[in-house]
Amino acid sequence: MKVFSSSFPVDWMTVYFGGQYYMPGDPKFQASVPWTNKKVRQALNMAVNRQEILKTIFAGEGTLAYVSGWLPISEGWNPEWEKKFEQQYGYNPAKAKELLKEAGYPAGMKLKLLAFTNPGESEGPQVADALGIYFKEVGIEVETEVIDWARLRDMFRNKNIQCCLWPNIISWRPVEEWIRGAYSSKATGHIFEDEFLEKNYLTLTQAVNPEERNRLARAIGDHLFNEFADIPLIWFYNEVVVNPKVVADWKYPGIGAGRSTHFHLLKAVK
Repeated sequence: MKVFSSSFPVDWMTVYFGGQYYMPGDPKFQASVPWTNKKVRQALNMAVNRQEILKTIFAGEGTLAYVSGWLPISEGWNPEWEKKFEQQYGYNPAKAKELLKEAGYPAGMKLKLLAFTNPGESEGPQVADALGIYFKEVGIEVETEVIDWARLRDMFRNKNIQCCLWPNIISWRPVEEWIRGAYSSKATGHIFEDEFLEKNYLTLTQAVNPEERNRLARAIGDHLFNEFADIPLIWFYNEVVVNPKVVADWKYPGIGAGRSTHFHLLKAVK
């Protein structure tokens, strides 16, 4: 058999923080949740060895994610994210401990990780286990629970996931659609919500000038990057296995309408 890969990454894995509902007056916001402190979010990012996760769990098949949902082809992509990533997000347990101390957790804390599996997305529990090891190294006690995806989805859609962090694999989509689903107050994902995102998202939905749209999308991406809104991990390409006696070639981007796309570009063996 032969493996064909999409020309663009199609999915990314990120670890999300529950309970980030910063819109004024949101009754679901709980200030006692440790990661509503930005230093805690940065500390948890710097506790994670992304290269090791990529090499071991994913056999080196992927590239690092810098802002969840953004690729270089996306509106608003900022090359500065990659340049600054190592300093602000890179694996540094000593710095993570220092940040936790500054945030008021010198003895660490307890947190819960939720994980699930879906067809073609079986790595969630393994990533959660790895995170538990990394977090323990900086003084954090971790409880991990594998639950059904439908239950986890209901928790974050109903804003009842203040308890936990969870890794998730999501498919690429245009920036405005990703922001709508994850960061607006009318979102179904309720991953990170605040006044800055709400204002700029609404302006983006009404903008038609490409330069203005790019500026707004970049401002939103910069905000998420600087706020350590989540723990971005890895982008993946779509890979398919074919019989080389039947399929000669298949060059396809992978993004757009799912993972496997552009079937008209399949070339059969003559």
